[in-house]
Amino acid sequence: MSFTDSPTYGLAKELSSLLKPLIGKSKHHVRNSSDFASSITQLLQTEEIMVSFDVVSLLTKVPIQLALNIAKQHLQSDPELNQRTGLSTTDLIKGLEICLNSTNFMFRGKHYKQVFGTAMGSPVSSVVANLVMENIETRALKPLQILHACGKDM
Repeated sequence: MSFTDSPTYGLAKELSSLLKPLIGKSKHHVRNSSDFASSITQLLQTEEIMVSFDVVSLLTKVPIQLALNIAKQHLQSDPELNQRTGLSTTDLIKGLEICLNSTNFMFRGKHYKQVFGTAMGSPVSSVVANLVMENIETRALKPLQILHACGKDM
């Protein structure tokens, strides 16, 4: 779905460029399938199996308030943010909130408003979705890392 005619396109594009450097802080992040293929051969032992999970229609399933909270946490802890922009975290989050809540679209001549999730086609949606998924993954893996550190097998 094209977002280029949206009134918030320019803002979403700018926010995307400001948030993109925050992605990939997780040691489990892969950029693409080639990155994944080279990483997985070094990680898996012969007795291990790999499990993969996929989120169907990810962008439309990301809760906006969760996305805003996670983006705010990342922005507040980013020591290089003031080198990328003169805007405050509060201003960036206000702009992000506008973009994530501006989910109007047209289908077969009728106007609709998306009622949940981030806008498909918005430049900032995929960046925010990645931040949310990294956060969820980090929280999900933390108990396993604690068990592993204690020497307990699962």
